[in-house]
Amino acid sequence: MIKRLATDPAIFKHVSDDYYPDPDQWQPVESELVRYLVARDGEGAFGFGIFIPDTWTCWKAHFAFLPRSYGAEALSAFREMLGWMWRETPAARIVGEIPEENRRAIRFALRAGCVVYGVNRRSRLRGGVLRDQVCLGISKPE
Repeated sequence: MIKRLATDPAIFKHVSDDYYPDPDQWQPVESELVRYLVARDGEGAFGFGIFIPDTWTCWKAHFAFLPRSYGAEALSAFREMLGWMWRETPAARIVGEIPEENRRAIRFALRAGCVVYGVNRRSRLRGGVLRDQVCLGISKPE
């Protein structure tokens, strides 16, 4: 299911870079340390979050949602995934990087409560050009 969602044309163009394989050859990371959470509604799966521990208390996350869920539904799913991580893992902070040109995703993360803490300069090769990524994070509520 993660592969089907991640390689959907509406998502893959935002999460891939020049070194990614073709969508039919891409595979999700397989590890017992990685947490995959899927968002579903009456029509089926519409998004996912991938959480990879940098440390046991700080996890790197990647989120993706199909356009049909943009808005309140995706925001609710995002918050539910964070809630699950806070309850079910030792995570105290979740961070991620979003390509600077993906302004919609950056606005979404900010609306969800994430805060910009930096820029990872020239860290993503896209279209033969090294591009910046915006670093965002959110801490577990006290």
